[in-house]
Amino acid sequence: MSRQSHRQFHESNLKKDGQDAPVEATALRRFEATFLHAPVGIAHVGLDGGFLLVNPRFCEISGHDADTLIRTGFQQITHPDDLDTDQLLLARLNAGDFPRYTLEKRYIRADRTIIWINLTVAMVRDTAGQPEFYVAVIEDLSELRQASFEAVHDPLTGLLNRRGLAVRANAILADAARLSTPVSLLFLDLDGFKQLNDSRGHAAGDACLVEVAALLSHHAGTSDAVARVGGDEFLMLIPTLDAGSAAERGETIRLALGAQSIGVSGSFGLVTASGTTDLDRLIDSADGAMLAAKRAGKNQLRAATLG
Repeated sequence: MSRQSHRQFHESNLKKDGQDAPVEATALRRFEATFLHAPVGIAHVGLDGGFLLVNPRFCEISGHDADTLIRTGFQQITHPDDLDTDQLLLARLNAGDFPRYTLEKRYIRADRTIIWINLTVAMVRDTAGQPEFYVAVIEDLSELRQASFEAVHDPLTGLLNRRGLAVRANAILADAARLSTPVSLLFLDLDGFKQLNDSRGHAAGDACLVEVAALLSHHAGTSDAVARVGGDEFLMLIPTLDAGSAAERGETIRLALGAQSIGVSGSFGLVTASGTTDLDRLIDSADGAMLAAKRAGKNQLRAATLG
């Protein structure tokens, strides 16, 4: 704790008359020790959003030293996309809608990296019941968020993995069934990838997969789900497009892949259906169409009908 924040700690907690009873002094020492050594970040925040007091763990998590925090306010370190939500909840806390609130939000650290935290804010009122200051407690969510991301994403390409695709597909297929709109699944298996891997090594193979993933992401719509589900197998789940438009999308991707200088092409299978919520049936059908494209000479797209 900085000298400034340490002094403020004592000024805000010690009585001025010097007549503290031993039990009160012991309680204060225990409170100070708890504040200093707590495994969570703790701060007292003024009604204007300025920090009054911060403990060492708050500084560690937020990535700012105590003196910097006390010169600024929570608004300056909060990610702009999260600030409105935080301030809205704070206004409702002030209005007495609830005694505290909890929010997952982002801080911008001094080195400009972004960290996710779990924030809990409670109001402290004076003896007349008027707002005096806030107590904010923060916990670092970085490892938890990273673990959650890794559980549903391919570590090499950053695309969804099979599990992540299943999670996204639940919502996409449920919406398509509810709205009676089509959904298409594009299945891509690379041509010549094994030869590339064998002749140029795994580093070149990995670079190829990353480039293919970037190409698919570039051509994906904002509502599409793109996944790497095998060594050189990729899926794109496309809501709302009819069969003709989905085939055009697939052909565009096939031609773009062939124009890349990575030494591979792609065999594509496509299936379009309405009213289904069965991802496995879509994958099996698109896989069959992709294998038909392989047998027909590779580097082409074949469409299938869901049986």
